[in-house]
Amino acid sequence: MEILYKSTHLGELKDADEKSGIVKGYGSVFGNIDSDGDIINKGAYTKTITENGNRVKYLYQHDMDKPLGKMLNLFEDEKGLVFEAQIPKTRLGLDVMELMKSGVITENSVGILPIQKEMVDGYRHINEVKLYEISAVTLAANDQAMIMDVKGNYNKEKIMKRYDNIAKLIRKGDISDDLGYALEAEILKLKSLFEKISTQPTEIEVTEPQVVNKEESPNIYQYLINSLNN
Repeated sequence: MEILYKSTHLGELKDADEKSGIVKGYGSVFGNIDSDGDIINKGAYTKTITENGNRVKYLYQHDMDKPLGKMLNLFEDEKGLVFEAQIPKTRLGLDVMELMKSGVITENSVGILPIQKEMVDGYRHINEVKLYEISAVTLAANDQAMIMDVKGNYNKEKIMKRYDNIAKLIRKGDISDDLGYALEAEILKLKSLFEKISTQPTEIEVTEPQVVNKEESPNIYQYLINSLNN
C-alpha cells in the first residue's frame, strides 16, 4: 500500500489566530475529484479518528522532523475533515503563521494510507483511510520533492539522511505509541518514494557528479540495516 498526500487550499481555512497559535481548517474535502482521479468519501476518516486521532500531528511539509503542533479537535462534518491545531510559538511556528498570513503557504495536506477503496465510473473512491498527519504545505509541495532536486533528479543524500533519522530513533529504544505511529508513516513514505523511483529511467543524473541507477536501490535498504546494527 502507498501513502498518499491530498491537498486542500487554505481557502478552506476557517481561522488562523496568531495570538493564540490556533489554526482551524479542512485537511480534506469530500466528494471532489482530485488530480489523481481519487474521491474521498464521507466516513473515510471515522475509524482512524477513533483509533488514532490522538496521535495525529500537524506538520510542516509532511516532514516528521518539522512538527508544528498538536491537534485539539479532529472530526468529520458534511464537507470534509475538520481540524483545529495548536501551534506553539517556536521559531518555525511563528514563521509558518506569518507565511499563512502572507499567502505563501496556501494549502493543507493529509498523509493517508487507503484501506478501503473501489473503482466507480472510472474514478477511485476511497471509503476508509488511516490518517497519519496533516501538514501545512506550500503550493505543489509533496513528499517526493523533498528528495528530488529542482530538475527532478534523485537525491541519494537526502534519502540516506531520512534513513539515519529513523535508525537513530529506533536505536534509542523505549519507543512510545505516538513515536511508533510517526515512524510507521515515515517508513511508508520512503517505500512510496522507492516505488516512484523504480518507475523512472534506469539511469538518473543527480546534482553531484554521480550516477545512480535502479539496481542501487537494494544497497540503500542494506544501508538502513547496517545503520540499525551499528
